[in-house]
Amino acid sequence: MERDIRELLNLYNPNDPLDHAWTIRLRGTLSRGWASSSSRACLQKTWQVVGRADQARKKGVFHSGPGGRADRGGTREDGQLRAFYNVCRHHAAAVVTEAEGCAKQFRCPYHGWTYGNDGALKGMVEFEGVCNFDRGKNGLVPVKVDTWENFVFVNLDGRAGELREFLAAIPEIVAPLQLTKKLKYFDRRIYTLKCNWKVYVDNYLDGGISRAACAQGIEQRDRIHEVHD
Repeated sequence: MERDIRELLNLYNPNDPLDHAWTIRLRGTLSRGWASSSSRACLQKTWQVVGRADQARKKGVFHSGPGGRADRGGTREDGQLRAFYNVCRHHAAAVVTEAEGCAKQFRCPYHGWTYGNDGALKGMVEFEGVCNFDRGKNGLVPVKVDTWENFVFVNLDGRAGELREFLAAIPEIVAPLQLTKKLKYFDRRIYTLKCNWKVYVDNYLDGGISRAACAQGIEQRDRIHEVHD
């Protein structure tokens, strides 16, 4: 599988000018191994938009959904925005099953472990007598979270750099559009597409992709190459 990925990557030169660039070959969208590898390199190690700050202005408000290939959830408590893996520390069930809402705490539907909005483990059902258990070390696992304009980003890689570093020159370029002032959250709709994620991105960007986005795509492609060197 690694050899197949390397052969596919070798077809591309990240230093080629954009007018010489090619879209990904068919193998790149049909191979399950390639899909998994590219997802780890591009989605699970970079900052991804997961919602709007408008959705979490009030204390206790939460929303949940996929981030990369891992479920994650976000809450606002005491004015601080937090994000966690939406995975119970007991038997890995999804703690939050609703897409969004408002709650004072979260109770796992499997065995009733309860967590605060700050991720701390508050209580366990029928857990009396268990020795050497540190409740403080068994809260929901946090995920890096930050905002730009009114967009909420998360990064599943604990070693990732800051969001501002990732965005580079984008905030300065986009500033004249006044996104925070002119864009307001209206609705959330989820569409499940049975396709490789790169197919969807290619079609979404087709015909309207900017030179800056192309450059970022080439940089991410190069990162994938580095992962397998």
